[in-house]
Amino acid sequence: MSLKTDFFDGATGIQQKQNDAFDAGVAWVETDNLAAISAALISAAAAGTTKFTVTIVSAYAPTILRGNKGNNLILKAYLAGIQQGLANQEIYSYECAPALNVSDSVENKIDLNFTFATTA
Repeated sequence: MSLKTDFFDGATGIQQKQNDAFDAGVAWVETDNLAAISAALISAAAAGTTKFTVTIVSAYAPTILRGNKGNNLILKAYLAGIQQGLANQEIYSYECAPALNVSDSVENKIDLNFTFATTA
């Protein structure tokens, strides 16, 4: 054991915390918000919109996600999990870019920035 292993390993180590954040991001899409995202996509399609943003509240570790002005590994892992959850639903990184929205001083929100190409 060393101080470095204290940082990286164990239940509170950065590697496990990143895995937890990634899994939470996937669940945020596939479990918590699938219906809301689906409804927003249906609405945008009905309006003929190909570039739009869907904003949904995220309750996952609000202080941690905002830490270091959002420039931290936990946020990166969480957003990667959201991207994976979207990819599992056949929405790929070139079609949607998730981002942390801290416009509210209390609630964290995730912006799903969609840009769909058309086949026409």
